[in-house]
Amino acid sequence: MIQLLEEIGQYLKGSAVALTSHDFARNRGFIYFASGCNSEFVRSYALQHARQNPWLSQECNYRPPGKIHLGDHLVPPSELAKTEFYTNWLQPQDLHHRLCAVLSRDRATAVFLEVMRPRKQGRFDQDDIESCRLLLPHLQRMLRMHHRIVELEIERDAALRALDCLPWGVVLVNSHGNRLAANRRAEALLQAGDGMMVYGDTLRATLPDEAARLDRLLSSVLDRTSAGGALSLTRPSEAHPLSVRVVPLRNKPEVPGDRVQAAAIFVSDPNMRLDNNEQHLRELYALTAVEARLAVWLLQGKSVEEAAAAMGVTVNTARAYLKRIFNKTGVRRQSALMRLLLLGLSRLNQGPDKMIK
Repeated sequence: MIQLLEEIGQYLKGSAVALTSHDFARNRGFIYFASGCNSEFVRSYALQHARQNPWLSQECNYRPPGKIHLGDHLVPPSELAKTEFYTNWLQPQDLHHRLCAVLSRDRATAVFLEVMRPRKQGRFDQDDIESCRLLLPHLQRMLRMHHRIVELEIERDAALRALDCLPWGVVLVNSHGNRLAANRRAEALLQAGDGMMVYGDTLRATLPDEAARLDRLLSSVLDRTSAGGALSLTRPSEAHPLSVRVVPLRNKPEVPGDRVQAAAIFVSDPNMRLDNNEQHLRELYALTAVEARLAVWLLQGKSVEEAAAAMGVTVNTARAYLKRIFNKTGVRRQSALMRLLLLGLSRLNQGPDKMIK
């Protein structure tokens, strides 16, 4: 993008070129990309100077998309020189004359291309406007592509953050079985190499015969000969086997015989701690702090007696807490309570920076 702006600056004979936006409802501006501007001034523009920009005082000048105008026509040079914006932002960068093209416009925000020159270089003229008009359709397409890329990046990042909240490992693979992405739970399991590991970009079971079974299962899903399947993977550490399930992420073929574009591999570790978030338990079921703590101890497989000892209370007190938990959660047996907690949202991790170990 910076290289493109530099080329535009050369074409329009400008010393500084920027892709900027302004929210007229909030009187806030931002410089997305800039060439020929000092980086400190680029940062200070959004923090302070966009609000002082006299060229942006009239919103009607930035409607509709495709409009091109000159700064000298909006604000006379003699008036511009009296403003704080000129004194504090333009003059220190030796900028004076401005050409602006509106690339897009929604209800409150305009995105535009700005080209600027020093005073000594002279004003932009009608020839410069016509030259910019030739570029405008291409710049608008570029902007739409950029917005779409940003949207896709936001969607991807949001999806990966959501996967990080799950209590299982999740690995996404492409049509060739190569890893596209993995949540943090899966990355930890793969790095441990205990039952499952990654070789290059390919997932492998630790034991050769199980690696072959996993390959066959994954290939059958990607080749559309199977709707998915599950298997257990032995762990050299002699911990409980990993449970693995493979599912296609897109079943509708674009072309007859086409492979599934992506698949998900879910991995469950029976040795993973089953901590539920105590705060979430309190919010979901109106439990007190001690009731939520008891529920978590029971979920870890502790008996009421063991949980009471861990909490430093008597068994009778722990049983009284448990009875109150039953009343609040609407269950009658401890097994039903465990099922509720195991399937409940309180098992979700708080986020990628607060992983449950």
